[in-house]
Amino acid sequence: MKAPLLGHGSQREEPPEGWGNPHSAVSKGATRAAVLGALDGLVSNLCLILGVMAPCLNGEETDKTVLLTGTAGILAGAFSMAVGEWLSITAENEHHLAEIETERLHIVEHRQEENAELMDYFVEQGLRAETARQVISDLEGHPEATSRLLNFHAKFHWGIDEEDLSGSASVAAIVSFVAFASGGLIPLLPWTCPCSVVESWHTSGGAISTDLCLKVKLALTVALSTVAMFTVGFILALPTPTNAFYGGFRHTLCGMGAAAATFGIGYAIGAAIG
Repeated sequence: MKAPLLGHGSQREEPPEGWGNPHSAVSKGATRAAVLGALDGLVSNLCLILGVMAPCLNGEETDKTVLLTGTAGILAGAFSMAVGEWLSITAENEHHLAEIETERLHIVEHRQEENAELMDYFVEQGLRAETARQVISDLEGHPEATSRLLNFHAKFHWGIDEEDLSGSASVAAIVSFVAFASGGLIPLLPWTCPCSVVESWHTSGGAISTDLCLKVKLALTVALSTVAMFTVGFILALPTPTNAFYGGFRHTLCGMGAAAATFGIGYAIGAAIG
C-alpha cells in the first residue's frame, strides 16, 4: 500500500498508481487563435465567395473573379487576424503587467491593509479566520513573501497568474494566420479550376455549360464548407458537456445561415445592376 501524498511534515510523494490529472493542456493565446482563426476563415471566406459568385449566375461576373476575390479574402483576412491577435495580446499583457506592478507597490507600501484584504478573501471562500490568518503568516515567512502575496492578489483581483503573461503574442499571431488561411482555403478549393479549363476537357458533344459548371462549384463549395464546419463544431464539443452532434450542427447552422444571407444579397445586387 502506497504512502499518502503528504505525510506529516514530509515531502510530497509520488501519486498512487492509476491516478492522473485528466485536464487538457490549454495555451491561453494559441488555442483561442487557432479556433477563432479557422472558423473565421471558413465562414467569412465562404460568405465572400458566395456573395461574389451569386452575380455569376446572372452572367455579370466570371468564375475567375470568384477565385481572385477568394484568394484576396484569405490573404487580407489572415494578415488582419494575425496583426489583430498580436496587438490585442500584447496590449492585454502590457495592461496586466502595469496593474501587477501597481499592486506590488501597494503590497510593499501598505502591507497590513493588503494582507487584511487577502485574509477577508480567504474567509469569503470558506476558510476560518484563524486558518486564513495562518495562511498569511505562512506566506509572510516565505523567502519570497512579496512575490507569493502578489501572485495571490493578482488571482484575487483579476483571476490571472503572472505565468499566464508569458504566452507569446507572436506565436498566437502565426497560429491565427495559418488557421484563418486553412479555413478560408476550404470553400475556395472548387474554384481553383476555372470553368474554361473544365470545358476544354470534354468533347463538343459532352461539353458542360458554364452555368452547369458554376452550379457544380457552388454545390461543392457548400458541401465542403458544411463538412468542415460540422467537423470543427463536433471536435470542439467533445471535451465539453455539450453534445458533440449538437455542437457540430450549431456551428453548421450559424455558418450556413450567414452564407445564405450573403448569397441572397449578392444575387439580388447582381440582378439589380444587371
